[in-house]
Amino acid sequence: MLIKTTNGNHITYSSLKKIESKLPQESFMRVHRSYLINFKKIVDIEDNSVLIGKEIVPISRRFKPQLMERLNRL
Repeated sequence: MLIKTTNGNHITYSSLKKIESKLPQESFMRVHRSYLINFKKIVDIEDNSVLIGKEIVPISRRFKPQLMERLNRL
């Protein structure tokens, strides 16, 4: 698995589910079966994608309602 951060890319052999369980839920959320995002790094949201820095991350239909609800709470 590839983890992209502001400090560079990191490779890990852990599953996304294990990584998600270790991250603080108030800052991170799964938005797609292959992507977790940090709310503090969101630049823009358009239709079915989120802009994190210069990377476009897809939002699945399954996770979009949860994402919008959490963003409205912030």
